[in-house]
Amino acid sequence: MNLKTALLISILFVCVLGALLYSNRTEQAAEEADVLSRELLVFDKSEADELTVDGPKGRVVCRKVGDQWRIVEPIDVDASRGAVETVLVNLERARLQKYLLLEDVGGRNVLEEYGLDPPHIMVTLRVRGSVLDTVLFGDSPMGVYVYVKKASEDRVGMVELYRRTGVDRGLAQLREKRALKFERGHARDLRIQGPGGTIEVARQEDGWQMKSPLETRGDEEEIRNILTKLSAPVKEFVDDTPASLGDYGLDPPRLRVEVTTADGAAHTLWIGGGAESGYYARSLSRASVFTVDSVLVDRLDEAASGLRFKHLLAFERKEVDRVEFAYPGRTVLCVREGMAWLAVPQQRPVNGIELDAILYNMEELRAEGFVSAQADGGSYGLDPPRARIRVWAEEQLVGDLALGAAEGEMVYARGSANDLACLVDREVAERLGVDRIFKEQGTSGGG
Repeated sequence: MNLKTALLISILFVCVLGALLYSNRTEQAAEEADVLSRELLVFDKSEADELTVDGPKGRVVCRKVGDQWRIVEPIDVDASRGAVETVLVNLERARLQKYLLLEDVGGRNVLEEYGLDPPHIMVTLRVRGSVLDTVLFGDSPMGVYVYVKKASEDRVGMVELYRRTGVDRGLAQLREKRALKFERGHARDLRIQGPGGTIEVARQEDGWQMKSPLETRGDEEEIRNILTKLSAPVKEFVDDTPASLGDYGLDPPRLRVEVTTADGAAHTLWIGGGAESGYYARSLSRASVFTVDSVLVDRLDEAASGLRFKHLLAFERKEVDRVEFAYPGRTVLCVREGMAWLAVPQQRPVNGIELDAILYNMEELRAEGFVSAQADGGSYGLDPPRARIRVWAEEQLVGDLALGAAEGEMVYARGSANDLACLVDREVAERLGVDRIFKEQGTSGGG
């Protein structure tokens, strides 16, 4: 092969290779264009700044102000970020399964035929200050897909029916529905003002503490429950432009609830008179009157005792190695020896199952009510107590329970994890008697 022939072959090879590369790029570009053509709308939802939904539930215009969404039509109220995001996600992810060019249908009015003139729902999206497009959603002939048309294109396509369902949102669905707009994990202070005075709890490094009407440990679970209900959806919006708050028992309100969050913001709820379902209420951040669940109001009414820590003791029963039962004229000391328990100094065997049941009931013992901080313990049989049970773990006293006089179905008690006298269930208190630990193993009773 001479040099000229080799050169011609090389040139031919380069030309063929170039043609192949060009063909691949063309096919790739065509595929990308096809993918884009099958996307209902191409946009980044984080850049959307206005959304208009016009359908059977009415016309609603949502506008982004800063990083928050707000409804500006038909009324000016906060929008639910989650609800707006749902509409945007359905628009962003919708893919055309098939489509029909309008120039191919002759004189037929396919828009009317497909339920697009008028449409079931019409959605207009604005991105970065400019209208991106308007999408019409029509009929669903088979209950699986629905006809759609963009205002910018002369074609009718089909997307999944659930996309139309996902954008079909009215004022009730798109507005902010939480009674108070805060995240429970960011709450730092809760204040409740009512006829009985002011109750305040604050989050500290070691948990929630009651600050008023007395300083004591707070009930973590109950405080979380109240904060959850305060930031939960309202039951019903009653009046968006109330002429008189007095008509709803809100001038003045019967309860004022304020949640302060980590950023220092105060979120205030007024609660007024009773409604057919729940109670009338109003957040100070908006004009609307709505109703809240009566369960929330009941808990707020009982907050003086409800937000206090109710466990009388705080210990791990599996770590306990010594228990002392003290009664007037009688004391029983039990020690753990390996897996067994013995009463000393008599070295008398103890029913370990029954003793563990007593420790379990002590661990779970909760106050059903509290007595006055100024009350004399002797008035309740607690000074001295009718019975006293103390528990140790590795030579450290970890629990001290005093039981006093009975009051109907309750018994007065005081525990080392709770400062003041309280009332506990009498039936539970009776399960703490020492005599049960001397039952034979086979005759053990219930917890």
